[in-house]
Amino acid sequence: MAATAVTAAVLAGGTALTGGVAAADARVTAASSCSYNTLTALESVKIRTDRKLNATAVGLLPKGKSGRGCDSTGTGLSGQSYDLCGKKDNSWVILSYGGHEGWVPTTCIKQWR
Repeated sequence: MAATAVTAAVLAGGTALTGGVAAADARVTAASSCSYNTLTALESVKIRTDRKLNATAVGLLPKGKSGRGCDSTGTGLSGQSYDLCGKKDNSWVILSYGGHEGWVPTTCIKQWR
């Protein structure tokens, strides 16, 4: 499967496999093909492997710190619903910070394009 197909599947929330590598591993491909935005944490937020609250946390974006995020839709991608940082939503965005990359809920970040 071409990288663009994997990117499209990941950005669309799909579960594409490429040569036995799960879409979660293709997250890097999706993020690297997107223009990055600066994302700043409104509250400390865990960086997760998937768009779910119970997904493994791979890092932490501390309150007030900024990471680089990819949000090709401008509104994040749908995932598990949550009530975090004072808001209810189901929107998530890919973020890279401190050598960790994964998903964070959009209600807990401030975006600059």
